[in-house]
Amino acid sequence: MRIMLCYPWLELGGGPNDVITIAKGLKERGHEVFLFTKSGGIYEERLKDLGITYISAPYDPFLPKLYHLNWKAYRMFCKALDRYSIDIVHSFHTYSYILSLFAAPPRGIPVVFTAIWFVEEWLYPSYPGWLIFVAEEFKDQALHLFMGNPKEVLVIPNRVDLEMFRPGLVYDRFVEKIQLPKKGWKIAFMSRIDSWKINSLRYAVDAAEILNSRGYDVKLVIAGDGPLMEKLRKYVDDVNEKVGIEIVRLIGAIVETPEFLSWADIVLGIGRCAWEGMATGKPTLVVGENGFAGTVEPANFNKLSYHNFAGRNQKTPVSPVLLANEIERIMNDESLYDELSNYARACAIEHYDYKAGVEKMEELYKRALQSPLLSLWQKIGLLITSFVFGYLTRFYTALRIKLRVLLGRGRPEDFRIP
Repeated sequence: MRIMLCYPWLELGGGPNDVITIAKGLKERGHEVFLFTKSGGIYEERLKDLGITYISAPYDPFLPKLYHLNWKAYRMFCKALDRYSIDIVHSFHTYSYILSLFAAPPRGIPVVFTAIWFVEEWLYPSYPGWLIFVAEEFKDQALHLFMGNPKEVLVIPNRVDLEMFRPGLVYDRFVEKIQLPKKGWKIAFMSRIDSWKINSLRYAVDAAEILNSRGYDVKLVIAGDGPLMEKLRKYVDDVNEKVGIEIVRLIGAIVETPEFLSWADIVLGIGRCAWEGMATGKPTLVVGENGFAGTVEPANFNKLSYHNFAGRNQKTPVSPVLLANEIERIMNDESLYDELSNYARACAIEHYDYKAGVEKMEELYKRALQSPLLSLWQKIGLLITSFVFGYLTRFYTALRIKLRVLLGRGRPEDFRIP
């Protein structure tokens, strides 16, 4: 099959990682894989190393929050579909999905959509297609928004490359390059630093301060970048100054994620960072927007996975003392540490192996390709609803953000647009 994957950027984040991992798996199974995206970003070199052909399209210069919903990107997308004789399109972002619906179904090309994050509370175009949600929570909250009676709806969790993330990786070079601590309890947290994650990161910093006050030698290292980096840096600097030593360090965006997580004794995470910590065989604690949401262990797995390991099972804010207590419990019990490490790796193998996920997607693609083409009335309905419920609603959102910025009523990073 010739498969076009669509995602609007290659910057730091779980979304691009998911898409590139799936692209790798599809290519390993003998398919021709292409990616429609925007060049630049921390993952571009990885894409090149994998030999994935990618088409880079521009954003709208006036409304960049429309991503590829612009005339030039649309024309480039159509040309790519024709040039590479694409059999099926798989979009992983709402705006990419809408772009795909304008271009692919009129050509007889089916479109699969994976909702890797919450979809907005807008109706979606009338397309009898194929939907994948990465968590039951997303399906329960968003399925009613999709018009056109989707042919299939699946839940396929995000996937991790278990060959890249595994126990026992050598990380010495990385430690020397970044000058990471070699002593004490090493705790890793990797995240984009934006308005979605800032509360989780501050919470982890507070827990590290509490553990330090109890006499523990802990070193929390946060990897990542984003629009609120300087705000978090000031918070970290204030804590380090208060305790008199560096107990928290920010190292910015990195590509050596497997080595970073292998260096750590304990991993704190949300979403992909949690899965990768599990795959590396580390005790993994989920820290969401409201604080500590649970350790990855048998009693917590179902509730954590339902919410995509994002911590939304913790409905109200809780004290960072809870996270400090849990880390302390793990540090003081060697058998518990080993038990959590082994369970985390076993869970990753059973639930998040990218090869198993790609096989499921491949079977879905085959069924989609065998489905009848849209009728003329279905195509007309799709075109109208893609414009009204797809483009116009997103245009309104992007324009509203632009106007608020121009009027000085907010900054781009203050708008939590996935």
